[in-house]
Amino acid sequence: MSNVAVVIPARLGSTRLPKKALADLAGHPMVVRTAMAASKLGGISRIIVATDSEEIKRAVEKAGFEGRLTPSELATGTERVAYVARDLNEEIIVNVQGDEPLIEPLAIQAAMDPVLKNGRRMGSAFTHFQSYEDFLKPSFVKVLVNDLGDAIYFSRFAIPYRQGPVSEAELLADPKIGRHLGIYVYEREFLLEYAGWPSPLIERAESLEQLRVLQRGISLGMGRTAHASIGVDTQEDLERVREIFRERGQV
Repeated sequence: MSNVAVVIPARLGSTRLPKKALADLAGHPMVVRTAMAASKLGGISRIIVATDSEEIKRAVEKAGFEGRLTPSELATGTERVAYVARDLNEEIIVNVQGDEPLIEPLAIQAAMDPVLKNGRRMGSAFTHFQSYEDFLKPSFVKVLVNDLGDAIYFSRFAIPYRQGPVSEAELLADPKIGRHLGIYVYEREFLLEYAGWPSPLIERAESLEQLRVLQRGISLGMGRTAHASIGVDTQEDLERVREIFRERGQV
């Protein structure tokens, strides 16, 4: 796994939670906590934070991680990761979102397996839904997986729609229906191609970049994991994560 680099995209601006990448979590900025969590995977060659902010770059370098400045006009995290990946020698690039301070190494490994073991050019991860209420939330992205372990479709809508005689419990128990986790793993050359493709209508409608891959008919391998995480998008999310750190004795 020494041929693997983790790149964490992090921008200073955030609509719902301003400067969330630098929000304090038990004495460290959130983006640093994310890098610390990713470093527990072991065997990776480096961890780099790709950012448009000198302030974020200084914070991650102070914590001992690499920081790379990316142009502020880059629209997405994938574009930031690809911008940094152009200059890397590693053949496998792992994209971990900067607002995932509780990400588990086993969840990252689940996303890596389709690429490292099954020959896919891109992989990601998913987990089960805790409740039907969560399944209905647009903020929790749903993924349907086929018998080969590849994604059929991703949506913010509750898919599959329950028109037939299927109970809520049956739907939640199906191992090929789950909640998508924002971890992506790419062959480096594929990432550079993918980042340059135009956005199809389904991607723009759902605001889900990974649909660009499915639109092209390319297999996106999905690894299932029991290790869900909590992304930080709102002040409520942030307080919830802070409470978890307090419960762990990290204050």
